[in-house]
Amino acid sequence: MVMSRVCCDRGVGTVLGLALGLVLLTSGAVVWALVAIAVGHQRAAVAADLTAVAAAARGCADAERVAVAQGAVSVACRTEGGDAVVTVAVPAPEFLARVARWSGHEAPVLASTSRAGRLPD
Repeated sequence: MVMSRVCCDRGVGTVLGLALGLVLLTSGAVVWALVAIAVGHQRAAVAADLTAVAAAARGCADAERVAVAQGAVSVACRTEGGDAVVTVAVPAPEFLARVARWSGHEAPVLASTSRAGRLPD
């Protein structure tokens, strides 16, 4: 006696479709988080570069204002052999900060260090 398999496979497509949708949503969220981190690191690097140029040209006091204008916080500013070395930090994108707070962690901060020297007159 041969039984039809049609009666036993009902709803499998729905379950597989939901599983595939969940996988796609999860992978999309992971890619979104990675892109947000990459963009945040790039923002920190640009802010550090501009702050270092300002520190080399006018000193650390003006460099602090440049860092704030870029949405960053100047963490350190020092001179080493005529070069200005600065470290700035920018807050993580809001999406990542919310996820961190939701999971009980502190919101991440993305930092970058840059060096700039004065050109000879």
